[in-house]
Amino acid sequence: MTLLRNLLLLAFFVVSDAATKASANSELNLPELGSSSSAATSLTFEHELGQQFLRAVRAQTPGFEDPLVIDYLEHLIFRLAEHSDLEDRRLYIILIKNPTINAFAAPGGILGINHGLFLHAETRHEFSAIIAHELAHLSQRHFARGIDASKKAGVISIAGLLTGAILAATAGGDAGMAALAGSQGLASAQKLSYSRTREAEADRIGIGTMMRADLDPRAMAYMFERLDRLTRGNGDQIPEFLRTHPVTKSRISDAYNQTESIAKKKWDLDVDYQFMRIRVRVQTANNIDATFNRLVHQGKTLQGLPADANRYGLALANARLNRGDEAIRILDELDQDYPNYLPITLAKIEALAASQRLGNAIEEASRALAINPDNYPLTMIKASLLNATERSDLASELLAELALARPFDDQVWFQLAESLGLANDIPGVHQARAEYFVLNGDLEGAIKQLGYALPLVRRNFQLSARIKQRIDDIWQLLDQAKN
Repeated sequence: MTLLRNLLLLAFFVVSDAATKASANSELNLPELGSSSSAATSLTFEHELGQQFLRAVRAQTPGFEDPLVIDYLEHLIFRLAEHSDLEDRRLYIILIKNPTINAFAAPGGILGINHGLFLHAETRHEFSAIIAHELAHLSQRHFARGIDASKKAGVISIAGLLTGAILAATAGGDAGMAALAGSQGLASAQKLSYSRTREAEADRIGIGTMMRADLDPRAMAYMFERLDRLTRGNGDQIPEFLRTHPVTKSRISDAYNQTESIAKKKWDLDVDYQFMRIRVRVQTANNIDATFNRLVHQGKTLQGLPADANRYGLALANARLNRGDEAIRILDELDQDYPNYLPITLAKIEALAASQRLGNAIEEASRALAINPDNYPLTMIKASLLNATERSDLASELLAELALARPFDDQVWFQLAESLGLANDIPGVHQARAEYFVLNGDLEGAIKQLGYALPLVRRNFQLSARIKQRIDDIWQLLDQAKN
């Protein structure tokens, strides 16, 4: 328990210290959007608005909570960011459970992606093209430039701007646009959707990012063509991404023209992306029996990597259908060609768990963690298995360490709170819940949770002081959100 208490104290210290530094670096009285301000103040404002935006989006949209897919997405985005024009590479990534095509960038390094992008982008290159485009919006600070351009129209309502941005990112279409139009001084052409000039700039810079990242630069045009085809005959059923990023023939032509001098090459399919794509498809299938039958039918004509990805999908579908033994048989065959490959290993652990072979699943997770120390998806599933086998104290230690590495991951805090509850660590439960509530925008709920924890740790002066500091931090966030 002493080790766990020290880990928890460290985790809460990391979160509280980050909040304190953010507070120290920000102006308590934020400038109005219509006022003249320095670039430094503008960056501070963008970051703070972005955090409010992120908390609100989490509160209003279901997240796609597969750690393996999230881990893949984070690595892909951070690799692209290394080759982008971003100077501030503090990125906050949210994967939303929504089958429509949508991706958005918000001030302060916020990147949101619907899981539907995995379903519609057929290659890693096409998927990356959309991300590179959004990174360009961030690197060129298009949001701030749009605000600067609207200064002459008067002071803009921050609340209206935030509400509209959230609606445009989550609901899309007219609801968000109407809310943004209601913000004082925000001209219609300057809603969340960027001007054609800025869209063209983001396309151009995004293609440059693709080239530096050794990705197919023509994938931008390919993806635009795919999006264009989706709009034909759909009437009002336009993908959310196209409402704020309209694709025109000239835009497609410009994307091709920018790459016409680049020699064409044959790009192999990417194993990781194809496996993640089929994983998302199976995980989100509403009718798993129909999905299983389609995979069986498709598998009869596929060869090479597409066939392997299809078999991986069959294994996942079998696990969902409680046919764990068949899933394990397929995965063992795949393991011969892809030894120690994390997606296969994790799927095997999931299949063992689905077959109620929890001891074997924990052994497999421990073996995999020895090869991949501190791995995020493996740690999450091992902790879940430990909880299921009444070893929640060990699960709590694993998750407390993970919270140190991922202090802004709401699902880590959620699972940590569950584990601490099973371990009967009530003060820890309240603290972990508080961090989960903060990340999901329930600031008042977070303060209440920490208030419950305080009398339970009154003899631990260091932890009491940290909790009191965290309460002060959250009160400040609440004041800023209200103002």
